[in-house]
Amino acid sequence: MLLKMIRDLAVGETLAHPVRRKGRRGMLLAAGTVLDLGTLERLARMGVRQAWIERAGTEGVEEFLPVALETTRDDLADRAGDSIRDIASTRNPAVAVDAMKAAVKDLVETAQNSSRTARLVTEVAGGEDESTRHAVSVCHLSLLLGLLLPDHVASERPRLSRIRATDLAPLALSGLLHDIGRIRVPCEENLETPDAATEAAHCLDARTILTRSVPPAVVAAAMQHHRRFDGTGFPTPERRQSASRNDLHVFSRIVAVADHFDRRRSLHPEESRIESLAWMTDPIRRGWFDPAVLAALPVAVPALPPGTSIRLSTGREAVVLRPNEDHPLGPLVREIRSGRTGAEIDLATDPRIHATHQDGRPLPPPTALPEVLLDPRRHAA
Repeated sequence: MLLKMIRDLAVGETLAHPVRRKGRRGMLLAAGTVLDLGTLERLARMGVRQAWIERAGTEGVEEFLPVALETTRDDLADRAGDSIRDIASTRNPAVAVDAMKAAVKDLVETAQNSSRTARLVTEVAGGEDESTRHAVSVCHLSLLLGLLLPDHVASERPRLSRIRATDLAPLALSGLLHDIGRIRVPCEENLETPDAATEAAHCLDARTILTRSVPPAVVAAAMQHHRRFDGTGFPTPERRQSASRNDLHVFSRIVAVADHFDRRRSLHPEESRIESLAWMTDPIRRGWFDPAVLAALPVAVPALPPGTSIRLSTGREAVVLRPNEDHPLGPLVREIRSGRTGAEIDLATDPRIHATHQDGRPLPPPTALPEVLLDPRRHAA
């Protein structure tokens, strides 16, 4: 099967995987549905960004997909909205928080059981409830980043045993509840030039909402996810010493990367993955994010995810099978050939061949991309 953006789907193509009904536990469209113009327009209105279609020559892609994890994530999206609003609107949010803890536990366990394929392939569908979509997306991505960073997380929580320090349930809950204050104190968000005078209030309100109901690490993430690694941002620390990286909880640094990436994707839906990653890692934003977390982002969010259609420098079409953690632009691919199985090519080890297009659109040349996208591990320190 092939993963395609909704804008690239064509009348007559057949779904290879169900499209879920937003906000309900059930299918909107079943696998095997033949797409017509009305269905395509409906999917676009609902904010569905991607769908799987049948395509000869792409068999076996499923082996590299986190199907169980994405199903559990979508289950969380189905039920999270009401609980998040209950937490924001009541003086005693403990009951709603307990429900979210249980849902997050399921997501964490599924992620750990499928850690080999735990990468962001598809994204949470849009729709009318943008706050819930964003909360679940940040929860999901924060969890993926945490799975990649156990040593970093443990080193940043030295007072705890390694088992407690690397427990990912509080991190996932941090991602889910990071913007809880914004639900009660709505405000616009400007990623490039945020206005502390109008935006800081939602971070402070999050502390009021969450302090008695969640672990301190979750409160810290909600409070600090707009603070930058270099100490700038908001809200400023209440203690007298100057702001610095040492004041930032590691969960807040992870949530900050997840929050900014998802906001960028939401504000610029026309961008490709690689363009969004390039924005996040552009040297002009040096100091915004924890370098270790930022280096994990192109691993957690493959620029060329499994199931993606690419064109090779040989002129042939191929499907991405498995991302490469060391070389995000050098995944394992298979040529798509009619009538027979295409050759598998490891683009990381074959310098003669590279991807030139993704979903029919030109890819930026490597010389135009930040170095961290080409060699994440080298920039992790």
